[in-house]
Amino acid sequence: MIQVSSTEFKNNVGRYIKLSEKEDILILRNGKVVAKLTAVSKNEKEIAYSRLLEMIKQSEPVTEDIDLDVMRKERLNKYDSIT
Repeated sequence: MIQVSSTEFKNNVGRYIKLSEKEDILILRNGKVVAKLTAVSKNEKEIAYSRLLEMIKQSEPVTEDIDLDVMRKERLNKYDSIT
């Protein structure tokens, strides 16, 4: 397991992402662990991929043109109904 400061991690994100494929990375701030970067197992990737494919297969095709304003209004209406 590798330990790095948050500054070192921020300055070399790509390097540590690549290293995380092989071992866990602990990210420290002021000497205390604040995050852990770990690789996703192949099995988890396959599960996520198959779930995504099922969601796509079950979704209905879009039959109309949707513009950005329509999408924005739908999203805002969704959150207005929650409160």
